[in-house]
Amino acid sequence: MVREFDYIWQYLDHWADVDEKYPAIKFKDKEISYGELKENANRLAASLLKLGVGKGDRVATVLPMTPEYVCTFLACSKIGAICVPMDVRYRTAELRRFLSHAEPKVIISVESFQENNQRKILDEIKEEIGNPEIFFVGEFDELLKSEPLGKAVEQEPNDDILIIFTGGTTGVPKATLLSHINIVSMALGELKSIIRYIGREERMNMLVHLPPSHVGGTTELLATGLVNGSKMVLIDHWRPDTVLKELKEEKIAFFGAVPTMFALIFSLNVPLPPVELLVTAGEKLNPELLKRMMQWCEKIGVGYGSTETAGFATFSLPEDDPLKFTEGYVGVPFEGVDVRIVDDEGNELPDGEIGEVLVKGPMVSKGYFRQPEETEKGFRDGYWVSGDLGFKKGKELYIVGRKKEVIRVGSYTVLPSEVEEVVMKNPKVGIAAAFGYPHEIYGEVVWVAVVPRAGEVVSEEEIIEACKKELADFKVPRKVLIMDSIPLTRLGKADRIKLKEIILKEFFE
Repeated sequence: MVREFDYIWQYLDHWADVDEKYPAIKFKDKEISYGELKENANRLAASLLKLGVGKGDRVATVLPMTPEYVCTFLACSKIGAICVPMDVRYRTAELRRFLSHAEPKVIISVESFQENNQRKILDEIKEEIGNPEIFFVGEFDELLKSEPLGKAVEQEPNDDILIIFTGGTTGVPKATLLSHINIVSMALGELKSIIRYIGREERMNMLVHLPPSHVGGTTELLATGLVNGSKMVLIDHWRPDTVLKELKEEKIAFFGAVPTMFALIFSLNVPLPPVELLVTAGEKLNPELLKRMMQWCEKIGVGYGSTETAGFATFSLPEDDPLKFTEGYVGVPFEGVDVRIVDDEGNELPDGEIGEVLVKGPMVSKGYFRQPEETEKGFRDGYWVSGDLGFKKGKELYIVGRKKEVIRVGSYTVLPSEVEEVVMKNPKVGIAAAFGYPHEIYGEVVWVAVVPRAGEVVSEEEIIEACKKELADFKVPRKVLIMDSIPLTRLGKADRIKLKEIILKEFFE
């Protein structure tokens, strides 16, 4: 029977009490038991309290999915602090923007990751982001030398313990607040859905292969693994060959990924290890990809949700015909979740009519951190206003498109304004408008249209090079269109939707 607790840290303590030697984490060649993980989380929690971190204070991480991140997330949950994971691929402009908004008291970071020198970046921006205490992975063991925390700080289930940044309509991405109950209820709903498919309740080995800064990494995989008492196999850098190796060696029962990741795996053209269930979300499955997934595994599940719903809010059923997935079907709501389809005036629409998707339930965030205007726009009477277009057939939900202008590059969300801000730093650029262009593997990639200032000449190469210096690689434009003019709204802003329509007619076949 699936255990139900109010706080995410209670699952750690519960499974450590059941069997302290049972493996909680496997990372590369190292294993950490539930007893060790509980001990380390309690020691780190005590150290954070000594550093002055209190309930509601932020602790940021610039870490890939590693044992240090798992420990930090759980330590924060024990003392009611809010963990704020950053992507290790973020560069100076992004870390400055996000960390200035979050104002963490403590940052735990890698020294460097691939081409990014995080120590140098954090040293440069430390004063601008409030002079937090900064610890690097090499110093992490020092933080584990405190006497373990004896008892978790008194909290309420609705207290927030996680901020995940996601796309928004303004220049600052939205800082989504997620509470214990948001995360636990989502993880319980996901775990129960998986159990329906595989037909048994047991502690399963789980692959945690998405980054901490993505809701899929921290909630859909890590939190669900904790609720299940899983052995969680961590991957710090997603590669299809690494994923296949771990699926085979660790006998992973189910594997979840966005369609882009499945496409990359299939592109290897290698034998695929047996799994009992494949799960996908994020975009509609095309028939060819679904066919290849069904050749790999006979059981396929889909879900729908977002950062604002802590991950999934709906999930398909074992008896569903997988062909419906190619029509945009994304399952039925979890227990206690209400999904409505409304028109532009907020009136609920009957079955079959397309409108905007609203979601209400225990996993829905209460809003955005220090962004009251975005919260007012994004939530209405307890419902998350998704910006997605869909329709219902009874309880079944179908997604047909997006009202939002955000760009979805694989599992990542890119805000057009983030790209445009960098492009507009070039004094020769008059107007810049970024948008998503269809891509067979990533779903979308970033394209940007540029109108030079009168008498100026701008090259595609200089724009791309400037973006490479300031943005994560998935945000760097794949193509720069130098144009004489672009469509504008009545307010004189770049009309990205109209621009995209024009470009698609010209380029996309």
